[in-house]
Amino acid sequence: MWRIYSFSVLILIVVFSTYCSTVNETMFVNATKSKLKILGIFGHLGKSHFDMFKPLLEELARRGHEVTVVSYFPRTNDAKAKEPLSNYKDISLVDPKVGVDVGVNVVDLKQMSQSSFVHIQRLNTLRLMADVTCNTSLRHPAITELIRSDEKFDVILTENFNTDCFLGFIHRFKVPYLAFSSHQIMPWTNNDMGNEDNPSYIPIHFFGFIRPMNFLDRITNTVGLFLYKAAYEYWFRSVDQVIANEVFGSDLPKLQKLAQQSSALLVSTHSSLFGSRPQLPNVVEIGGIHIPSKINSLPKDLTEFLDSAHDGALFFSLGSRIKSTTMPKEKLDAILKVFSSIPRKVIWKWETDELPHKMDNVMTRKWLPQFDVMNHPNIKCYLGHGGLLGISEAVYVGLPMILMPIFGDQFHNSAAVRNRGAGIVLSFYDLNEQSLRHALDACFNDTSYRENAQRLSKAYRDRPASPLETAVWWTEYVARGNGNPYSRSEGADLPWYQYHLIDVALVLIIVFTVFIYILFRLIKLLLSLLSAVKGKAGSQAEKKRKKKD
Repeated sequence: MWRIYSFSVLILIVVFSTYCSTVNETMFVNATKSKLKILGIFGHLGKSHFDMFKPLLEELARRGHEVTVVSYFPRTNDAKAKEPLSNYKDISLVDPKVGVDVGVNVVDLKQMSQSSFVHIQRLNTLRLMADVTCNTSLRHPAITELIRSDEKFDVILTENFNTDCFLGFIHRFKVPYLAFSSHQIMPWTNNDMGNEDNPSYIPIHFFGFIRPMNFLDRITNTVGLFLYKAAYEYWFRSVDQVIANEVFGSDLPKLQKLAQQSSALLVSTHSSLFGSRPQLPNVVEIGGIHIPSKINSLPKDLTEFLDSAHDGALFFSLGSRIKSTTMPKEKLDAILKVFSSIPRKVIWKWETDELPHKMDNVMTRKWLPQFDVMNHPNIKCYLGHGGLLGISEAVYVGLPMILMPIFGDQFHNSAAVRNRGAGIVLSFYDLNEQSLRHALDACFNDTSYRENAQRLSKAYRDRPASPLETAVWWTEYVARGNGNPYSRSEGADLPWYQYHLIDVALVLIIVFTVFIYILFRLIKLLLSLLSAVKGKAGSQAEKKRKKKD
């Protein structure tokens, strides 16, 4: 009887302790799985930009959220057939009547040239693209209908790039929003977030500087940072404000104020590649978010071609925007001559059915499953243009690279790869047979490039959570709204002269100058008094001497 009683008491103690432990458990994660209404606004016409955002948008729909996406890239019929997402709604900006080019195979290499005014040209190109997207997209009938609708959303996702005109939706729907950058943070964005952008060691991505920068680079970087910020503030935003006011109404706040309301900025970079820099807690790196979770099998003909590449193979692609077939004849002839003479096979993204000269060791395709090709064990080198999506995939795989930057952030991305010793950078404008042959020889035969690429790959992959999981968490976190009042930096609200302590420096200089002046006057007065006392004592001594005489 005593044993039964003791056993019963023991069971009660265990049950009570478990209950108390459960009741008093500390919860740091909001596990509530509420259904969210999410609006994605992506008005830029570049497919490579949208390819970064698409995996997140589709994943949010898979998790039961209602996702409405405004873009030039609605889900294709094949994608819908493969994976129907009933809660993913496209608002397509594609309008055959307008004929706006959606940024696929649009860059004519014959039109590309080096110029002494390259930075003015870059700014002008960004401005022209912003004009097209703002004037065309915001005046689309579907956008007008959305603005006039009585829709309700919990959070808005939008791209941070070359215009703020789409931020009118933040004012229209009065909800928190996240900004996404498909590249290194734009110089003006750091201002809006209150994020550090010290030009002494953080290169802006318009120059392609190697880290650490030398003295001349730091001068250029500092002046360039100031000029790019000024151009965006007083040129871009002034134009965007007029367009946005026409579409959203005259009561629309200043776009800069709306930009400063961003609850978080998710950036498609990673410190392993671009280097460590101070970031606010709500500036989050999600580089590689577009990389799929599994490797798909290649088509049969590609597999057979690569399986027989016993000496290794080269993968050559200039991305989705650049049209390889527009390459100048002298450069194309140099490439063809080199490829035909190497003992290795080449997979080449080429937009027509055939090359000018047929080569047994070269296979071309108008489109290629890039990540799957890179993962074939016989691919030993990637030759590309320095686009961030391709570079990120090559870094993930651990593939050495040869990069020929042509425009935009490609110079910055390529410099980062070279800085890590994982690739070689060629000047496209100076490309010739000799330079390409030398680069290919180094990429295939210098083991240091592969070793550095493999080392970089390990660092790039080693994270507390996948880029996609991180982006999903931040989207749901901002939509819940618990941390939004506390996530923003107070530095984003400070005028430039306060942020850089110009007012403090001026006051301290004035105080120090006044102090030095007062000290100087006191010393001068003291010397005068000492001189007077000494003179008086001398006069008295002279009088005494005369009396004695």
